[in-house]
Amino acid sequence: MNGNHQFYAGLTDWTPWDEAEVLKMQYGERAVLAELITCTGLLVDLSMDQHTEVRKGVAANPCTPASTLKRLAEDDFCSSVQETAKKTLSNLPE
Repeated sequence: MNGNHQFYAGLTDWTPWDEAEVLKMQYGERAVLAELITCTGLLVDLSMDQHTEVRKGVAANPCTPASTLKRLAEDDFCSSVQETAKKTLSNLPE
């Protein structure tokens, strides 16, 4: 994990500028952060990323809103994203 990943993974007070910086990153960096961040709005944005690796990271993140995980589990065109989202949903506390 590089310095950017550490900074954003630990960030609790997100600004629009922080979110914009993540969205401008290369998809590999977005994929890593998608598994680590807690910003629900950004996770929702990343759940619609064109890259499977990014959506799969969102699907694996327990901070992703349940409604977003359900959408990924049911509607994503990639079966690995669907399965990851289903697994994350099944591990969430009820």
